[in-house]
Amino acid sequence: MVLGLFAALPALSIDISAPSLVLLPAALGTTAMVAGLTLSLFMAGFALGQLGGGLLSDRHGRRPVLLAGLACYSLAGIACALAPTGGMLVLARCVQGIGAGACSVQAFAMVQDLFEGGAARSKRSYVTVVFGVVPMFAPALGSVLSDLAGWRAVHASLAIAGGLLLAVAHAGVAESRRARPPASHPQGEPRRTVMRRDAAFVGLTAANALSYACVFAYVAGAPIVIIGQLGWSPAVFAGVFAVIAASLTAGAWTSGRLGRRGVGAAALLGPALAGSAAGAGLLAAASVMGVASGAVLVPLMLVVAFARGIIAPNLQHLAIERRREQAGVASAVVGVSQLLAGAAASAIVAALLAPLGATAVALPMAILSAAALVVGRASLRRRV
Repeated sequence: MVLGLFAALPALSIDISAPSLVLLPAALGTTAMVAGLTLSLFMAGFALGQLGGGLLSDRHGRRPVLLAGLACYSLAGIACALAPTGGMLVLARCVQGIGAGACSVQAFAMVQDLFEGGAARSKRSYVTVVFGVVPMFAPALGSVLSDLAGWRAVHASLAIAGGLLLAVAHAGVAESRRARPPASHPQGEPRRTVMRRDAAFVGLTAANALSYACVFAYVAGAPIVIIGQLGWSPAVFAGVFAVIAASLTAGAWTSGRLGRRGVGAAALLGPALAGSAAGAGLLAAASVMGVASGAVLVPLMLVVAFARGIIAPNLQHLAIERRREQAGVASAVVGVSQLLAGAAASAIVAALLAPLGATAVALPMAILSAAALVVGRASLRRRV
């Protein structure tokens, strides 16, 4: 549960602050573009924090990097709450992203430190469950805080959350990284061997990133399509978004339960990758035919989200397990690849929205999920 909270810091930081973005231009005398940069540069900092935090934790241990990341996150949250200008807020959010990234990558590396095999997959699934609950409640909490006390209260709450997690980590989280011979490697290779030479690691990481991009294409385009083009109300969209997030969480929970019962990763991934591709393919077909019925579209998206809940912890586990000696860096590579794939999917959806409408979301989802299926199956065979 605690590791899940560390992993959920980035999602919490983004989702809880999203409702307050519309208030920033008037409150700080800035532009909508600067308000948007508070999210963009947070994500950039998050990527840097994962890479730096993963590398440092492999060298110096998980606990000191985790504590430093939480302190950075909390102090940056205070700076955000007190920011006098849009530029200062953007800078503070970037620093906050670095702290969040350093914390998030430790959560996944520590799972790999503490558990092996099916137990590691199961625990990673439960971390994903905690991570998946955040999008169900954070936007509503952000709206309430913004309405009651303004946008600064949102960032103050993030600073308080970071401080509480820092206290918990300091009091109750021990070092998980075990001492290893400095020149050793899982396959007896020198430590300088880079991960790109491990074709199975690259393939598993790529399949995970493609699957993530499929869901992120929905996240990026759904508000415009559902509210703007299909005419559904914001309240209905919020309900649909929460139900789909719950489906992803249910998939992760199912993965954890089946992992505890000895069901292998390959046995879970085959049907999950195929189910995701089938659901996204049918979504694309329905969009091309002009079907706008929630009774058709929502169940298909639930299938895609549930499958992603199974895919994420299993592919991530199989990839990072191959690099146990460098679990921090491996976790960072997996995390950053997701961010890059998600950013690319978002850009593609944005470019296609004008000419294709609703199909601009479903078609990239179908292509990405099909690519994840092909790459994932090939990587599983190579791993065996």
